[in-house]
Amino acid sequence: MFRGGTMQEIMIAIVAGILLGWFDVFGYKVKLTLSRLSTACLFLMLVCLGAKIGCDADLLAQIEVLGWQSLLLGGMTIIGSLLALYPVTVIFRSRAESGEVQK
Repeated sequence: MFRGGTMQEIMIAIVAGILLGWFDVFGYKVKLTLSRLSTACLFLMLVCLGAKIGCDADLLAQIEVLGWQSLLLGGMTIIGSLLALYPVTVIFRSRAESGEVQK
């Protein structure tokens, strides 16, 4: 039976992928194939996750509470992002108007 990887194995795979991409080891066609493969694997993983959630009676019993918590978390994330974006926009706008930013 399949045993999930440890965090160390996952981190090694991530670092190896980053290094292979950084040093441009693969050609365009291989990258395109790997991109399509990773998209298919992500889709399969999401289907499996959805099936696992659908089979969990305890989780389904709490779905309304989890939905409201997710909505609140998502809404607060959006509001926080907008609040963080505003000062950055003001700074860049003032620099652009004063001519500090070169086009």
